[in-house]
Amino acid sequence: MVDFNHSLSTNKYNSHAWILGSPDIGDDVWIGAFCVIDALHAPLRIGRGTNVSSGAQILTHSTVKRCISERRYGKVDSSRTEIGEFSFIGTNAVVLKGAVVGHHSVVAAGAVVPEDMQIPPYSVVAGVPARIVGKSEKYLKGVQEESISVVIPAYNEEVTLENVVLEAKRELEKLKLPYEIVLVDDGSGDKTGEIIDRLAKTRNIRGIHHKVNKGFTGAIKTAYQSAKNHLVILAPADGQFNFGQLKKFIEGIKGYDAAAGYRAVNPEPFNRKLNSWVFHKLCRLLLGIRLKEISTVIMWRKPVLDSINVESEEASAMILPELVAKALRKGYRFAEIPIHFELRKGGVGKGTKPIMIIKTILGMLKFSYHLRQDHL
Repeated sequence: MVDFNHSLSTNKYNSHAWILGSPDIGDDVWIGAFCVIDALHAPLRIGRGTNVSSGAQILTHSTVKRCISERRYGKVDSSRTEIGEFSFIGTNAVVLKGAVVGHHSVVAAGAVVPEDMQIPPYSVVAGVPARIVGKSEKYLKGVQEESISVVIPAYNEEVTLENVVLEAKRELEKLKLPYEIVLVDDGSGDKTGEIIDRLAKTRNIRGIHHKVNKGFTGAIKTAYQSAKNHLVILAPADGQFNFGQLKKFIEGIKGYDAAAGYRAVNPEPFNRKLNSWVFHKLCRLLLGIRLKEISTVIMWRKPVLDSINVESEEASAMILPELVAKALRKGYRFAEIPIHFELRKGGVGKGTKPIMIIKTILGMLKFSYHLRQDHL
C-alpha cells in the first residue's frame, strides 16, 4: 500500500483541487475547485483544452475489492484512465478507473462513468451508470465552420509575390478547408498591382489596391478588415514564410484565440536581428507583451480582430503591438508556434527605414502612455 498525505497538495491548476501523483495534463486544461485528479496508482491522461468542472473526480484506482474482502484481497486495483482533448467533464461527475473518454466528448453533471468504459469521440454521456445519450456535435450548431484567410500585404514585391501566392495556394488546397487569399497592393510603383490583378482572376484569390502607399499599419489594417473567414493569418510577400507550416498554426490555435509564430532560428543579418531585438524589448518593457515574437506570422480568429479598434498611425509599424497588447488586456489567449523563417527571396526590405523606425518608437511611447492611463 502506498502511503500519502491527505492534505491538499500545491498545484498550478486550482489550489482547492486535489491532484495526486503525476497526471499527464495537456495544455490549456481547466480544473475546478474540489476536484480529485488521481494518478497515484496508474497513469492518467487529460487531453489539452479539457474543462473539468468543480467537484468532478477522475480516478485510476479502486479499493472496493480490498475493502469488502476484509483485506483478504490485499491489492489496490488500478488501471490507466484517459480523457480525450477538448472534452467537458460536468460538475460532480465521476470517471472510474480504466475508462477512456473520447475527444470532444461531454460527461454530464453527476454522471458516473463505469470502470473500463470506452466512450467514442464526440459523445454525450449521462446517468448512473453513465450511458451514451447523444453526440456532442449538437453543441456546435450555429458555430462558424473552420475556414482560413491568408492575407498578404505587398509594396513593390514584383520579384517574389507570384511565387509566394502560388505556394500558399498549393498548401491551402492540401488542407481541405474553405480558404481565400487576400492580396493588398499598398500603392506599389512596380508591377505588383498588375500581378495581383492577374492572380485575382484565379478562384479564391482577391486583390485590393491602395491608390497611394499607406504604410505598414495601413496595409495590414486593410488586409485584416477584408478577410472573410474564421481564421486569419498574416504572411509576408517576400517568401520568408514556408506555407507548409500552416498546419502547425491550425493545430496550435485550437483552444486559443490567436497563435503567434516565433523563429526557432533567425537567419537574418546582425542589423535586422538587432532591430528585432530592440522592437520586442520595447514591446515587453512598454506594453507588457511577453510573447517571444510578434513580427513574423500571426494567426487570429476573425472575431478577435473585429473586437479591436486599431488607432495606430498608418505609416508606423505599430499595428501588431497594438493588436496584441489590446488582445491580451481583453483576456484573449495566445499560443506560440516555433517556425522556420527564411531569408527574403528577392526585392528590398522596407522595415528598416529610419522614418518608420522613428514613427514606431514614438507610437509605442504614446500607446504605452494611454495604456497606463487606462489602467489607473
